[in-house]
Amino acid sequence: MDAGRIDNMKLDLKPASNYPLPDLTNVLNLSFENYLVPIQFNISQFITMLRKDSIDLDSSRVLLIDDEPAGIALIARRGSLRASRLAAMGISQQMRGKGAGSWFMEKLIQESRQRSDREMVLEVIEQNEPAVQLYQKFGFQSIRRLVGFVCKSATENGASNLHEIDLREAGSLISQHGLPDLPWQLSGKTIALMDPPVRAYRKGQAYAVISNPDVEHIVIWSLLVEPDGRGNELGLDMLRSLTAQHAGKTWHVPAILPEELGNVYEKAGFEKEKLSQWQMRLALM
Repeated sequence: MDAGRIDNMKLDLKPASNYPLPDLTNVLNLSFENYLVPIQFNISQFITMLRKDSIDLDSSRVLLIDDEPAGIALIARRGSLRASRLAAMGISQQMRGKGAGSWFMEKLIQESRQRSDREMVLEVIEQNEPAVQLYQKFGFQSIRRLVGFVCKSATENGASNLHEIDLREAGSLISQHGLPDLPWQLSGKTIALMDPPVRAYRKGQAYAVISNPDVEHIVIWSLLVEPDGRGNELGLDMLRSLTAQHAGKTWHVPAILPEELGNVYEKAGFEKEKLSQWQMRLALM
């Protein structure tokens, strides 16, 4: 790795694969200390993230400042897909605002080009202006706004009539019928890598994927209606069926949902969250 200097600081990068997973978890938590939203991983959550998001630890990097871990960049890659996703990038609080982020980003883009990637993609919290400006500085373009929703008082109306399906089938349907440029975490390939207690359901031409329904807070990972069934409020009916089958829960749609897909949640009584994200892309070729 190429070392560098900023003022009196020595900067270097090491492959994340050089470090034991508990150490990487600690570096990740250090890098997001006092972040705009609370981020704190335990080892189990970190391992789940590595698998579900296809994090490549050989391509991921730990930032060293004066030979001490001070930042991390997790790079996701999949098979022959010539793209990298910057799944997480953070720098320890005391090193922020000193130029290390720009140095780090430049190296990550350089390495992505060396891998012959066609593009690099990421999501960044819209309200995190320094991070947005950093990515814009290096040529990242916004594809769309990503939003989140929450529902704490879902009505229990109607029969559910839901049929559980395999997560691999749900992933295949999302790849076939969903937006071609869905955020990485919502793509069919990501859904197909999920495991129980995540559940997938079908009701006619509508499909949904949710997190463990046995706990109080349930995440809706995907809501899909086949193309020739759209315009008939089948998605709204699916949401109502989910809340009827799993009554008394709090429902959450993470802020990685394309804004143009949010109307159905508003019709179902979900409230839009304040934080949003930009889905961004950098063409490398």
